[in-house]
Amino acid sequence: MKTIFHFWSNPPPSKLWIALPLGYTFFLQVLTGFPKPDSLKELDANELFVRFSEELFAYPFWLQDLSHLPLFYGLAWLWSWYLGPIRSFFSALKCKAFYIATLYGIINEMAQAFIPDRFPSPGDLIMNLAGVFLGLITHSILCRKFGTLSP
Repeated sequence: MKTIFHFWSNPPPSKLWIALPLGYTFFLQVLTGFPKPDSLKELDANELFVRFSEELFAYPFWLQDLSHLPLFYGLAWLWSWYLGPIRSFFSALKCKAFYIATLYGIINEMAQAFIPDRFPSPGDLIMNLAGVFLGLITHSILCRKFGTLSP
């Protein structure tokens, strides 16, 4: 069990592991930047995209809002995992992972102003940032407990 936690607090030395946080960031952009089905139908988009959009927006609105927290938790975790161990929450606020995840959360929400039938939401932004903070806090704890850092 300790081996699993050690892996998720410290990545293997290969730089190819950047594919994990980059791939997740792309995945997150697809999920949060997809137009609503009616907009895609007006654009005469491929049926596959329309069906994907219908499935994506089939969930209740409140559940879509709540999903931002775990999605951005994962984003902050993966970037802090790849970029190196975090000693404490306060040092996390100065690390590259914090800046990447926070800026991405803000830009991602603002970009929705340019997507048909979508809009930036202060509630979503708060959930994005809460996910980033929780991801960094738990990664910091994991690094101290199972990683290479002493508490």
